[in-house]
Amino acid sequence: MNEDDLKEELRKKSKELGFQLFGVSDINKMENVPFPDGRGLQKPSEVMPSAKSLIMMGMVIWDEGMNVSVSTAGSGDFSGGDSEYYNLYYQIVENKAWYFCKWLRDTKGAEAIPSTTIHAKAAASLAGLGFIGHSTLVITPEYGPRVRWIAVLTELELEPDQPFTRDLCAEQPLCKNGSLCVKSCPYNAIIPGPSQGVEPGKKVTYGKCVVAHEFDTKLDKTWEEHIRRVSDRGFAECTICNLACPYGKPVVKEIIPKKRGY
Repeated sequence: MNEDDLKEELRKKSKELGFQLFGVSDINKMENVPFPDGRGLQKPSEVMPSAKSLIMMGMVIWDEGMNVSVSTAGSGDFSGGDSEYYNLYYQIVENKAWYFCKWLRDTKGAEAIPSTTIHAKAAASLAGLGFIGHSTLVITPEYGPRVRWIAVLTELELEPDQPFTRDLCAEQPLCKNGSLCVKSCPYNAIIPGPSQGVEPGKKVTYGKCVVAHEFDTKLDKTWEEHIRRVSDRGFAECTICNLACPYGKPVVKEIIPKKRGY
């Protein structure tokens, strides 16, 4: 089997498992991609030293319930800290990815492991799947930012896909007079303008983002206003900027009705 046929087989299996997007990132370039501290991110070699390829798979979030998170109260961050943090969409994509990895081992004899600690935004862009928009989310032409990502590191040798080169934010007529994602944030957490050229972690003022306050021991009313609480320490994460993106409209018009049987 040639490499193109192999990639197509992997793409097909990925789709069977519920991933709408599939691409291969340049694992060597990912070794040098900068990322912010305190987010628990790692280089591919730190996760799987023997890996030769980095596969990126994306699943469309078609129901806001998939964004539910549960955390203990504390002052920790996403790298672990002194808090426990559980996120439903991470559990979903990682579980699906483990099935993909098992299939790779069983059918191709190749070791593979999924990872949520790879810098998924950079990896997805390098895999040709989307553009890192003004909100720092990966904007895909098909589904906008309504996608959650998982990386799979494998010993298989796969040719990387070409990086995504279009500037989807600049192309969007509805964002010509200011990005809708930036305007939509009730706390002005997103700094206006492109993400490119901005120091990692500085494009969004982390302390102004609702998600950053899920760890607070006592939630201030300022944040409570825009937190969708499902239990005392359970929240549906804020997705206001996500839902504002015009590129996500096909999810509303096509995928959601089909999934819900409308």
